[in-house]
Amino acid sequence: MSERKALAEAFFTLLGVCLLGLVAYFFSDTIVPIPDEPIEQHVESVESMSPYGERSGKWQAVRNEFVELHPRCEACGLSWDLNVHHIKPFKDHPELELDMDNLITLCREHHFRIGHDPDGPWGWRRPSWTFYNPNVREDVKRWRKK
Repeated sequence: MSERKALAEAFFTLLGVCLLGLVAYFFSDTIVPIPDEPIEQHVESVESMSPYGERSGKWQAVRNEFVELHPRCEACGLSWDLNVHHIKPFKDHPELELDMDNLITLCREHHFRIGHDPDGPWGWRRPSWTFYNPNVREDVKRWRKK
């Protein structure tokens, strides 16, 4: 079973249990028993999956090494809530997934604001994973000067 399928199954199982518990709490005097088997499906990281295909098994190691080498957001210098952004997107260039020259460290906010085409159809306030900013390195430098 793929990680993506396992995560979806675990999510919907947990969601079902939670909804059942809420319904029981609000609409009856009986408590609905929780299933005997705990949900133990573990996914290493949401970042190891992509709507565009499976990530390489080496992605987490490359990502962690890149963050060690570049421990701050390139736009604002923040050292927490970091994302590693693919300059040329994984969906279009899967062969560059592990290429460190194709990566840039951005905090979550700047990952969306700068990394995912701020001039796209909805602007930076509503970023889309399907749009990307091919000029991310230049835009990061401009952002730093502000």
